[in-house]
Amino acid sequence: MKRIILPCMLLLSLSIMAQETRKETTVQTSGDSIIIQKGDGNVKIKVYEECTNNERTKEELIYEGVYLTRENSDRNTILDALPFAPRRPGYRNRFDPHSGGLYIGFSRMSNDFFSFDSDNKVSLDASYSWEVGANLFTSYLTLSHDRHWGMTFGLGWGYRSFRLDGNQAFLNINGKTAIFDGDEETVYNKSRLRYFYFRIPISFEWQTRVNGHRPLFFTAGPEVEIRHGIKSMAKVNGEKETLGKGMNVHPVGINLLAQAGFGNLGFYLRYSTYGLFEKGKGPDLYPLSFGACWYW
Repeated sequence: MKRIILPCMLLLSLSIMAQETRKETTVQTSGDSIIIQKGDGNVKIKVYEECTNNERTKEELIYEGVYLTRENSDRNTILDALPFAPRRPGYRNRFDPHSGGLYIGFSRMSNDFFSFDSDNKVSLDASYSWEVGANLFTSYLTLSHDRHWGMTFGLGWGYRSFRLDGNQAFLNINGKTAIFDGDEETVYNKSRLRYFYFRIPISFEWQTRVNGHRPLFFTAGPEVEIRHGIKSMAKVNGEKETLGKGMNVHPVGINLLAQAGFGNLGFYLRYSTYGLFEKGKGPDLYPLSFGACWYW
């Protein structure tokens, strides 16, 4: 029997190293047969032994095995970047990135970089100043052998709105954006500055699995924000109007993003590193937002 198995293993090694294009190879020795079938990512081996029973000769299957030829079965593919993609076996032993998902949060404006105080230049209606978005395309790199550290990358799209509280509106007068008060003749209601955006987050993530299952995680890093569809809108004397477009808003912003959570749920804090409006063309306001996220 050993004389059959040893040549079989030798032929298997040679077929893998040479990367033969044939799907099936049959080797016959001393009346016994060895069949090698090479598929996508594995090699199947069947060994048949010649047996004589009641003066009848036939081959009987005495060994069957499957060998994986991939060096790393945990290597991520383009399917891992798609939402709701099925997880492969062994996924619990992998780095589980937290960059793709749906999020919703409240938006604010501060008076200085990394300040959380509300700016006295603007009074926002907190319950109607919000953002909602989704990171649809993601990828990642593991940075440590224990899979606690990694880098995540993403691309998402969403909507952001800042609503003014009271009889005020964002107006662009003589090339400069400012917040103007209404009067008895011009009354502003539900006035807001809104825009759509693409976001590209790049984060460092640390995670550890609790009881070997769901991960506890923390992430932080920069995020590029590309803004479009910028408008100032309001109800003027009860009628919906667009008060201006562009509004001297920076078309590109750089945010700092921090996230923390457990399993598929988490919280985030996002802070702009410079003002929303171009320098000298609008009030010096720094957008920030915080909210919850569901990751897939």
